Amino acid sequence: MKKYLQPQFKNIAKSIIRIMLIGSVLISPSCKKWLNEKPQSQFAASTFFANENEAYMATMGVYEVMSSTQTYGFNISMVFDIDTDIAQMSGADFSNDPRVIAHYGVTPVHGYLLQAWSMLYKGIDRANLVIQQVPQMSQFASGTATEKTDLKRMLAEAKFLRGFYYAELVRLFGDVPMKLKPTQASDDLQLPRTDRMVVYTQVIKDMTEAIDDIPWASQKASDERLSKGAVKGILARVALFAGGYSLRQNGQMERPANYKDYYNIALQQTKDVMASGEHILNASYEQIFRNQCKLVFEPKESMFEVAFYNSSGASANSSWIGTWNAPIADAGNPYGRANSFYKTTTLFQKSYQAGDLRRDVAVCTYKIDAKGNQVPLTTGRQDETWSPGKWRRDWQGSSPKDLNNTDINWCVLRYADILLMRAEAENEINEGPSPDAYNAINMVRRRAYGKPLTSADATVDLPAGLNKSTFLDRIKQERAWELCFEGMRKADLIRWNILGSSLRSTQTALKAYRSNYAYVAGTNFMDNKHELYPIPAAEFDVDHNPGFKQNPNY
Repeated sequence: MKKYLQPQFKNIAKSIIRIMLIGSVLISPSCKKWLNEKPQSQFAASTFFANENEAYMATMGVYEVMSSTQTYGFNISMVFDIDTDIAQMSGADFSNDPRVIAHYGVTPVHGYLLQAWSMLYKGIDRANLVIQQVPQMSQFASGTATEKTDLKRMLAEAKFLRGFYYAELVRLFGDVPMKLKPTQASDDLQLPRTDRMVVYTQVIKDMTEAIDDIPWASQKASDERLSKGAVKGILARVALFAGGYSLRQNGQMERPANYKDYYNIALQQTKDVMASGEHILNASYEQIFRNQCKLVFEPKESMFEVAFYNSSGASANSSWIGTWNAPIADAGNPYGRANSFYKTTTLFQKSYQAGDLRRDVAVCTYKIDAKGNQVPLTTGRQDETWSPGKWRRDWQGSSPKDLNNTDINWCVLRYADILLMRAEAENEINEGPSPDAYNAINMVRRRAYGKPLTSADATVDLPAGLNKSTFLDRIKQERAWELCFEGMRKADLIRWNILGSSLRSTQTALKAYRSNYAYVAGTNFMDNKHELYPIPAAEFDVDHNPGFKQNPNY
């Protein structure tokens, strides 16, 4: 069971279940073709928002799309983030669906793409409904002070989540259709793709408008609803992606001419979070992930988590975190089986410097046998089976409810990322690292070596005098060591325009380490193609949408 947040989460879970039951009527995207589907009914669109509780349920319905294996329980969080320079899908062939995506063999008909696409648009349509209906409620303007505060918060949450889902669609697919009103039966849903910078403008607007009416973490219950720090932090991340490189429809990797404007947004938002005093680094890197495995919510460092919980262990609202991306755990052991398809690369584990406490947390070099014993994987080619260690089964406890599913939340944003984004933005805006940039990255490094966070330490701090390029290289490496396997590595490499070169250099290094090392991403990856996923084929089927063109080279 969830720890101290459990009573709040149970209420959220119940609301999610109810909104799922009414969602097929209130908001009914097709599982095959979301943009072209006509709603089956408009039941309760005008009457459902009769009171604050119904508005809350509808808002929880916007959150709910994240709590699925089709989004952050599996597809987006894990499968879409590999293969990279630090991790890969086990096995070199295309014999299963995750492997096809990971090894850069994906085609527009792949089911995982349509699942994620449809679910994100489902969330957007639900958010659009909340954004439309909540301001029309009588309580919004003339209710009690508490009612008005609560409804403004729900409206802000819907705006942020709409922005978040659109930002994720752009990150994965590039230019996407943008719709800002809830679906009506009379709508023409054959929408053209909207230029990503137009989408980003709307995303930044939505997230900025949400800030004032969402409370800081210390002002709200200990649950997975958004905090002001999370909104600011994700806005900073979105700004860095908007200012970074992306594959355009002309087949070229480009960044906007005014990219520094976006870095300025990231700089201001990260400065605000740091100045708030609301968030700090956990003194123990290991404890962050032990807390996640034990279902202990820690809002000081873990700023934005996707909630997963199913009382029986069934698949609905459960994740594969801690089974699919965990060390091998043989069947019958007391902690639960883990198939362990997500693998780190041997050389990434060896890249950690001596004394870095993150290495043995991030990378697990043992398996769990049927008796629950730790069996080292150190002979022959066993190092090719090393796995992420952050969510290992033996940290989760015993007697799992289900062999495949877990209740472990997916952490979308940690405070360490705020510090690293601050350092990167400072370096870019100032054409080199400022004292604040050094301070931000050095706090992350000091924690990694067990040092006091706020005291300079020449043994672990970055050396003074680094230029802009060298400092950025250190940020790139630090993000790998600190945030590995947390869903952002591939996206980071893309926005820096180094995904292809990183895969090829990784493959060269691994083949030099062992000539038959099973790593194929460097060969399979095609520049100016695989930086984006293809638009799902279903969007071109049946009634062809003339406003649609496929992404380059698919």
